[in-house]
Amino acid sequence: MLVNELLYAVLVEALYAVVVAVAVGNNMGVIVGPSAGSRILKEGALTGLSIAGLIIGYFLEGWKLKTATNLSPYTIFVSFVLALLILALLTLEGFVTSITQVFVGIYIGYLIYAGETSEYSAIINIGVYWVITFSLSVAISYLFMRSIGGKKGNVLITNLLTLKLVSISLVFLTAYTLGANTIGFIAGFLNPLTNYENLMLITVTGVILGVFMIKGSKGISKLGSSFYGLRYTSAIVPYISTLLLTEIGTQLSVPLPMSISIFSGILGVAAGMKLRLLSSRQVLAYIIISWVIPLFLAIALSYFTFWVLSLA
Repeated sequence: MLVNELLYAVLVEALYAVVVAVAVGNNMGVIVGPSAGSRILKEGALTGLSIAGLIIGYFLEGWKLKTATNLSPYTIFVSFVLALLILALLTLEGFVTSITQVFVGIYIGYLIYAGETSEYSAIINIGVYWVITFSLSVAISYLFMRSIGGKKGNVLITNLLTLKLVSISLVFLTAYTLGANTIGFIAGFLNPLTNYENLMLITVTGVILGVFMIKGSKGISKLGSSFYGLRYTSAIVPYISTLLLTEIGTQLSVPLPMSISIFSGILGVAAGMKLRLLSSRQVLAYIIISWVIPLFLAIALSYFTFWVLSLA
């Protein structure tokens, strides 16, 4: 029994690095999408800022996302495999989703299978915060754009150097909050199975692989320019609501899908600037495919997988 647990622990460590890499690659659209869409910063700068922010954010605040689960190495291994499958499929198609949401869905499926109801209240609290986040992100971005003059909002910052410095800060801080909140949440599953030094090394490896090898180019394009052309000032606004709401979530130890926050922030900017989206149907399809389907797919796939494995 001990040998099996050690084997699963080693496999989980390897899978964790891959999951972090795919999650980072998928969420590169969250980190750099608006700035890449506005072309205010070069690719090399965006890459460096992303790596630095993700790693520093995880090191300094990742511990705040304590994953309150007592899962066996076997259960965590199966959960990582399921998360990797879902994320890989969405990343290949360029749909930016959230590993936080996927993991929560997998955990819900496991709880339903195991008949454990004691954790339901915590899951409900997380869901409520997600809904609030989506609504507030739209509202904050909308009000901000309206307050600076809608389509004339670019007069807010006329100095290009100043705008670049602001963009650099926001890209770094977005990566920082994602490292603290999202990667911290994932690491919480692995934390009981490995020591601190191994966890740090594996996390850094996963981050670097995700930024350089997986990249998430399609997702960057979708959040950067596919829905509408972001201009310099409007590229900054989605970051503001995302940073604010995600950092609050981190302090409250609530895992937050940042992709939802930044996408809803982009919608708020578009509404505030009175821009006509390329297609409301396209936006709705993106929401369904990126967040609604993955959540319910994760729940159903998790329940079915654990049920089948219990029969073996």
